[in-house]
Amino acid sequence: MLVGALDRSRLAAAERVLAAACPYDRAASVADEKLFGDGPPGPPRAFGAWDGEALVGVAAVAADRIRVLAVDPAARRRGAGGALLDACCAAARADGATRLRTLDQPGNYLAPGIDERNTEAIGWLERRGWRRHGQPRLNVLVDVRDNPRVSAGRAAELAERARGRGYEVRRARPGERELLDAVAAEFGGAWPFELARALGHEPAGVHVACRDGAYCAFAAHDGNNRGLGWFGPTGTWPAHRGNGLGEALLLACLVDVAAAHTRCEVAWIGPRLFYEKAAGISEDRRFALLVRDL
Repeated sequence: MLVGALDRSRLAAAERVLAAACPYDRAASVADEKLFGDGPPGPPRAFGAWDGEALVGVAAVAADRIRVLAVDPAARRRGAGGALLDACCAAARADGATRLRTLDQPGNYLAPGIDERNTEAIGWLERRGWRRHGQPRLNVLVDVRDNPRVSAGRAAELAERARGRGYEVRRARPGERELLDAVAAEFGGAWPFELARALGHEPAGVHVACRDGAYCAFAAHDGNNRGLGWFGPTGTWPAHRGNGLGEALLLACLVDVAAAHTRCEVAWIGPRLFYEKAAGISEDRRFALLVRDL
């Protein structure tokens, strides 16, 4: 078994590995983004595991996060996973990390942790000294077709209601730099990075609410896991909360997602009740964060 650097020339083979190895995540559909795409800390380091000429495992690490690590089920129990894990740990140490985490890199993450149904992966890591950290994270799935609460008509009604309170609800313009600056100043973190990617869609996958020329709220889709119809990030400036802006912008995004998908995944949620009331929840997903000191 040989482990070494992986480059984009092996993307098709990496997609096949991820399709076979990841039953709970659509990792193959976002293989390029997770293995090679930038994140707020910069580009990741990607590794492959080869059995002869065949690529049987892949991994990527960026700063103190393992973005993805997967081995084809037919090639497991031959050391590929352990070798990829060691390569990720060594790369993180070389970059100055003192602790490594699973999957939850802000701005470019496959999931906010390991799906709790994936007991094989969780147990495998725990046997190697990894431990669960913090409370489980939650994603929710929302049906966006044949859902009476998700329609262009309802989105227009909510936008009109906001207009009656003095707000303009509209789609953001591609490359709307002033929005990124405003979100960076108010919220910080990785949200401007995700918004910049969502603004790169045609049409832009970002909707905003403004009043008197100032941003009051925003919501985006496909800023992370592009092409899968994920919702987020979203935020409302404190002075404008309680005016229905979050719901209006959520619905605008869900209508966008419905053009290509039957469901929208809302990642790393805060107030679950908000999504239940606004659009209904068809399924929950729970994730465990695992960490290891280096």
